[in-house]
Amino acid sequence: MDHPNKVYLQFIFRMRIQFTDIKQEIVSVLESAENEILVAVSWLTDKELFGILTKKLLAGVKVSIITRNDYLNNHAEAVDWSSFIDSGGQLRFCKPGMMLHYKFAIADRKTVLATSYNWCCFAGSNNRENILIFDDEVTIEKFIEEFNFLSKQFLPENKPERIEVTSLNPKLLGFYELTISDDLKNQKL
Repeated sequence: MDHPNKVYLQFIFRMRIQFTDIKQEIVSVLESAENEILVAVSWLTDKELFGILTKKLLAGVKVSIITRNDYLNNHAEAVDWSSFIDSGGQLRFCKPGMMLHYKFAIADRKTVLATSYNWCCFAGSNNRENILIFDDEVTIEKFIEEFNFLSKQFLPENKPERIEVTSLNPKLLGFYELTISDDLKNQKL
């Protein structure tokens, strides 16, 4: 028997799931954005996706990114964070102890992409991945709340410094070298 004071909320929950063509779905949603793109993603090394975000900035779309400040995202040949910031983009790096492992984006507060797919070429060529696409208000609002929470935790970057290979834990060097090599090999510009 239900509690007499229990309140039931009903809403329409709309979601699609895909196991293929994930990058194409990300590209499609980013390119369709007209006002705002919010991105919270562990790794963003795919220069094609980064180029779309930069192109959107130049077209007047507000773009905010929260990601990790680690060697994969911020080595000498990684995406140009300074150019992104100079073009009006907002960048926040998460901090050790609060490392981000999300992979979600919100376009125009109308569509959410939540995915296992890191925004890197390594993911697209080596992993089985999925993507969930939501367009219901309740789910979108929850992701916006989380993005806003994260934004309050990390300061905006102004002049991010590149991470030098000499600062890496030697035990991780092989992983980084392999991942970056594969990522660079599979870039499409």
